[in-house]
Amino acid sequence: MVESPLLSVVIPTRNEEANVGPLLARLGAALGGIDHEILIVDDSDDSTPRAVAAASLADPRIDLLHRQGPDRAGGLSTAVLRGIHSVRGDFVCVMDADLQHPPETIPAMLEAAMAGADVVVASRYTRGGSGQGLDGAGRRVVSRAAGSVARGLFSEARASTDPLSGFFVCRREVIDGIEFRPVGFKILLELLVCVPGLTVRDIPLDFAPRTAGDSKATLRQGLLFLGHIRSLFLDVQGSARRWKFALVGLSGLGILLPLIVLLTGPAGLPLLAAFFPAYLPSLAWNTVLNRTWTFADQRHGVGEGTTVYLERAVLSGGSMFVAYALLLDAHLLPVLAALGGAVVAMAVNAAGNRGAVRRSPRLWSSVATSEGVRAALARVSAEIGADRSYILPPSGVAPAGLPPGTVDRVVSRRRAVLFTETASHRTQRRSNIEVSSTLVAPIVDGDAVAGVLVCERASQHPFGPGDLDAAMNAAPALAGLIGDGAPESAGRSPELRPRTAKA
Repeated sequence: MVESPLLSVVIPTRNEEANVGPLLARLGAALGGIDHEILIVDDSDDSTPRAVAAASLADPRIDLLHRQGPDRAGGLSTAVLRGIHSVRGDFVCVMDADLQHPPETIPAMLEAAMAGADVVVASRYTRGGSGQGLDGAGRRVVSRAAGSVARGLFSEARASTDPLSGFFVCRREVIDGIEFRPVGFKILLELLVCVPGLTVRDIPLDFAPRTAGDSKATLRQGLLFLGHIRSLFLDVQGSARRWKFALVGLSGLGILLPLIVLLTGPAGLPLLAAFFPAYLPSLAWNTVLNRTWTFADQRHGVGEGTTVYLERAVLSGGSMFVAYALLLDAHLLPVLAALGGAVVAMAVNAAGNRGAVRRSPRLWSSVATSEGVRAALARVSAEIGADRSYILPPSGVAPAGLPPGTVDRVVSRRRAVLFTETASHRTQRRSNIEVSSTLVAPIVDGDAVAGVLVCERASQHPFGPGDLDAAMNAAPALAGLIGDGAPESAGRSPELRPRTAKA
């Protein structure tokens, strides 16, 4: 079994032949005293692969993954993810190849991560940082505005002054077992939103001017960023909860106000009596939408929070009726009186639900940040000789790198399975060829499967039948820890479909 390096540096490249040589030279100097590996994930059509290959001859810690054809789908975002899930360091650094991210900053970032931070961000906007390397005042304004949008929508993004930075270091275990769905290249924002509760620290970044090649910040990337924001907002359960709560409240007006006009006009109901048949449908709409969208990450069984929710609904509804009656008495039109009452009700409802709205999302990713789970997985890895171990939810799409249906099969049959990959399609005659093997075992808790344990090993000696038994014996001890760290709901957002660490 090959010992994992302390740090893995992942660098996506596309047509950076003029920059990659100087970058690798500076990385070698900056990381000279650090046990590290460097992976270039390249989508180039120029001589970038040859430049990387030449550098790797002098330093075997440099590796190249050159993608071609359909493998390039998704561009920089999938390149970064492919790299993240292919390296084995205890800490992972993501950076650009255009020399705007100075490699000399990495040791300080790694030091901060080793001191306890889950994510360390090289920030242009913290004290001591600079964004002068951005091409022109217009791009600087756009960068600031985009960061403000991200921080305004997602409270998790406020953990950093630069949530759109492309230069960061994170702990390996934070991302193990989680597959993100970024659109564009804002991987850090995806990480912050999809794995809430991380300890984040900013390190000043002097963002340098590009020395060669063309900038990848195009109009298309701007549109992809907007698509990414939309995806995080709509598809990640529990994200941007305050905004969703407010939008649901406003949407209820689309039911309430037309009904007030209809019932007090053509229907001819008394003004006060018209309130109730107009309010109840809007209340039902808001209730369903909040519980299936705003609080979709929470469990909503019968009696679980229902009493408290109804108490707050009665309070806000009563406040709305009183305000509506008073405004009618002031001779306002019924529709305006209803609008004024709705504003009062929204304020009361917001105050009553303040704690629930501010509550962090309950996502499966909380398992990754649980100290108890981390410690238990470290023990499992040591027991069976795995390079890395992590946990998947018991349902959903099979992780990339495993045959389709693997997780479902393990869960339904409650048996462990083992997959071993040869080093290449050619027959290997050497005895020291490293092969990859993956072990998948159910974590059984009573009558249910609480999760799935995945262990990986890259070694001359892959997992064997004895390791299957060891994993099955070790897995039940994880069940209680999953219950403490996992969300109450067994489902998960499309943004959080876990995967194996190697694509």
